Amino acid sequence: MFRHLLIMSGLSSSCTRDCSGRGECYNGTCMCDIRFTGDLCDGPNLPYHTGIGGVFFFISLVCAIQLITCIMSEYRRLKAPTLFRACKVTTQKLIYFVICLASLIRGAYFIFPELFEYGWSNSLLSSYYPLLMSSASLIVCFWAEVFHLPGIRWDRPQFLSKSFLAFVTFNLISYSLLLAEFLTTQLAEPPSDDPGFYHHLFNGCYAVLMFIVVIFFLIYGVEVYFKVRGGFIARPLQLAGNSFETEPLKDEALLKTQINLSQLHQSRIGLLSQALMLIVISGFLFSETLSEFWKTKVPINSRNLHNIIFRVVEIGVALWFPAVLWNCMQPSELWILNPSKLLAKIDQSRNENVTDQNVKTDTDDEAFLDRRECWICYDADKTEPLIQPCDCTGDVSSVHHECLRRWLMESSSSSNEPLKCKVCNYEYDILKSSEVKWDKGFTAQHWGSTAFIVTCMCLAVAGAWISIQLYANPYIRMVSASLALMVIYVCIRFLGQNTLSAYQRAKVAALSIGNHVTTISANVNPTPEDAQQVQASL
Repeated sequence: MFRHLLIMSGLSSSCTRDCSGRGECYNGTCMCDIRFTGDLCDGPNLPYHTGIGGVFFFISLVCAIQLITCIMSEYRRLKAPTLFRACKVTTQKLIYFVICLASLIRGAYFIFPELFEYGWSNSLLSSYYPLLMSSASLIVCFWAEVFHLPGIRWDRPQFLSKSFLAFVTFNLISYSLLLAEFLTTQLAEPPSDDPGFYHHLFNGCYAVLMFIVVIFFLIYGVEVYFKVRGGFIARPLQLAGNSFETEPLKDEALLKTQINLSQLHQSRIGLLSQALMLIVISGFLFSETLSEFWKTKVPINSRNLHNIIFRVVEIGVALWFPAVLWNCMQPSELWILNPSKLLAKIDQSRNENVTDQNVKTDTDDEAFLDRRECWICYDADKTEPLIQPCDCTGDVSSVHHECLRRWLMESSSSSNEPLKCKVCNYEYDILKSSEVKWDKGFTAQHWGSTAFIVTCMCLAVAGAWISIQLYANPYIRMVSASLALMVIYVCIRFLGQNTLSAYQRAKVAALSIGNHVTTISANVNPTPEDAQQVQASL
């Protein structure tokens, strides 16, 4: 009772020195800001700094590896390879370098917070935002060229051309602000009642610039990846006279049939996710600028949650760039650098009325055989021979070997049953091979789903950890841990199924399927032995 009265009167309160200005006092106990810990909030929160700093260091390492791999891959492709030519600046390489540098600086701030607390190093922390805007503005300028400039081969590694001046001008403004912040914080004294005045002021400037970047990011992103319009649609088309000319696609009905819907949806999700995260960062920077109006009115737990969400979104924005630039050896396969990936292969000959009246068939059977098509692709112009792998007859009797193998890769990825026809149940004649084509099984879609599953696991663990740190109630902690374990269990199950399906696809991709009927012409032109048997039966 006596101790309780002392606490209530403040005589025995442990909240001395106002919790070092890094927290709030509740019932004689310091509730610290998420960045600090200790009885008086006088020490750094090591798990917080180590966790976030480690993630940024990991992103920096990934970008460095991607940059080195990209340079090595380009070095091997050169006819006269030199290191200088392999290191030539391209859009992909510059983004790798900038994000690597930004993540490295951000990671160093969280791992060594005491080094960035005072002096010029505190201004170095703000360089993360100009570097982030450099990468985003580079993509905006690239998409602007994709939209406005026709007839350029976007499937080759290159840098900006017509929009280079706009890119340099914007970055000159952002880095001038960074230099101004550095000089201001070193030479001018902030107001005594607001030591972070200049820092908040320049954060507001970065927020305005980032919002401008997001606007143009969405403008050109919507034009290219939602409306599918721009100069990249002009591409070589094969005309009736076997000549090639560049002709833009103007018929919307024709264009819709040529769009790769899977790639289109993936690009839209990637575009919207990055735009949303950039908008959130811009909003957080605005809130930091106006922090004196709301931070003192908001509980410490809400401010800590605000801080955690801010850092998670910062990580997401930095992680987005190496994720969408995952294929560092073949940039032409990336939707962000080659929007023509949105268009499926154009087969104009299918739409042309090509008839040859001089060719006549001798019998109705031969005419029927000549009109046979692959029941999967229905592409009559493929030079690959048709096979009959099963007992089916009619329209589903003939198929291209590669088409059938691709179809089996997708249909049998989740099953261990023998490969057989779904119609006649005939087991295909499989020529087994010990080879496994890993690149066919572990596709971009597989890695995307794997990344999503791993992200869900990490978020579940992070959510449980945050709940345990914020709430002392044992029931809340138990529920948080239980939910996290359930999510992890489900994610591990899906991860195993996903990996098994990829392995099955890789195995099927290496198989060769035998021809049940050797060739189609064997039915029309029988061998002499078959002819003698037919005559004997008659």
